[in-house]
Amino acid sequence: MAAGAIDKARAGGGPSLIEALTYRHGGHSRADPGKYRPSEEVAEWLARDPIPAYRQVLISRGWARRPWTGSTRRRRQRWTVATEEAKAGAEPRLELAFTDVWSDGGWDWRN
Repeated sequence: MAAGAIDKARAGGGPSLIEALTYRHGGHSRADPGKYRPSEEVAEWLARDPIPAYRQVLISRGWARRPWTGSTRRRRQRWTVATEEAKAGAEPRLELAFTDVWSDGGWDWRN
């Protein structure tokens, strides 16, 4: 589908709209386990997840697995370090709670 839109654009046929159907595998937040959907439905969408599928395409085209694994490991280590630094840091000052919430620095709702 995207290939046709790309070909059309390259041929001067103008823009196209591509609708991408997505699925949230988990709940709405970390506090939401998302148990309100049938496990079969979640499994079906996980099987169609484009990220692991594209990873397999890259591997089949000669990309080695090792760089992916190392990259993932380093990323997780950085997340862990950043999380621990944040947890060990000082509590933010209360007066900062409504600072820089909007682009103008305010926090009032805009109509």
